[in-house]
Amino acid sequence: MTFTITGATLIDGNGGAPLQDAAVHIEAQRIAWVGAATKMPAAAQAAQQVDARGKWLLPGLIDAHIHICYNGEESVFALLAKPRDALVLEAVEICKRTLQQGVTTIRDVGGEKYIEMSLRDAINRGWIQGPRMKLSGRVISMTGGHAHFIAREADGPDEMRKAAREQIKAGADLVKLMATGGSATPGQDIHASQLTVAEIAAVCEVAHMMGRTVAAHCHGTGGIRNCMLGGVDTIEHGTYLDDETADMMVERGAALCLTVGVGNPDLESYPLSPVQQADAERRKPMIEQGVAQIRKTIALARSKGVFLGCGTDAGGNPLAPHRFALAREIELIVANDVPPLEAISIATRNNAKILRWDDEIGTVEAGKYADLLLLNSDPVADIRALRDIAAVYKGGERV
Repeated sequence: MTFTITGATLIDGNGGAPLQDAAVHIEAQRIAWVGAATKMPAAAQAAQQVDARGKWLLPGLIDAHIHICYNGEESVFALLAKPRDALVLEAVEICKRTLQQGVTTIRDVGGEKYIEMSLRDAINRGWIQGPRMKLSGRVISMTGGHAHFIAREADGPDEMRKAAREQIKAGADLVKLMATGGSATPGQDIHASQLTVAEIAAVCEVAHMMGRTVAAHCHGTGGIRNCMLGGVDTIEHGTYLDDETADMMVERGAALCLTVGVGNPDLESYPLSPVQQADAERRKPMIEQGVAQIRKTIALARSKGVFLGCGTDAGGNPLAPHRFALAREIELIVANDVPPLEAISIATRNNAKILRWDDEIGTVEAGKYADLLLLNSDPVADIRALRDIAAVYKGGERV
């Protein structure tokens, strides 16, 4: 389909000042031209016009940390008890809802029964609606480690290599490790390291040899240090980043994927089920401590020049539903003293780089896929405008 969106204020994802009265010309799923509406080439002028005056145009949002196969409203143990077919049907709906909320690409960092692989293939074939996907397959943990109940448990470098190869065989685009404890696993210390440097390095060796990246769940400082020594590409959460580990990340070109919302869950916008109420009560001390800590972590990371991405962890626990989760994540990043334009770039351009897809998505530039988000109000003036959606386009097709 060929058309031109005209008159919108363009926020292109690169962090610069918005361009008023912009035009974006789209041909064959991709952006053919971008610029001021007054300078449109003949092809853009001749195409069907979409009048977007009074609206704001952004790149489609990218969630770099999500669990698309879990609903984020029930305990993981309840979800594991469901038949595979039930999980598939629910995940199909989550995919559709995620796309409708302006998230045109996701990086799933822990799936279930490889359902996410089938979802990705069905979306790519046009059978169902959903975002573009990069997938990790099953997470890899030590025996009894964080999320061991859904993980591929492995111990020692040789087992770790085999576990990584299994995920790649299943179709994984990246490999996900559990390098420290986590709050979603009852009774664990989130500061405690759970993998040795040798184990981490073995996974990184295999993944990098096969052209994949490695993401690692890390809260504690020791786990972050081990991951940097082992060659991990992205730290997920990174709650207790310190000066030393921040410097290590910068030196090695590693990224920090923020998940502010999972440590500051929404407990007020919708009624909580008994399961959710119990989980909120169990995690209350961690939530209270984490909210203050993540502000320090974001400030430190920005001051050190750590490359930042972001994700929602939606689906990762009973307090992480797929309800405008990425919009809320960006709102929380802004609430932690990050300017709106920078926060938008983190969730678009930066996340595309983390996914190694920045040649195709992440900014509104000629040659890239026409994955676009059209808003009714100004997100620079009020970041909550990300929920006020006029239209979503994926590959130039209106959702």
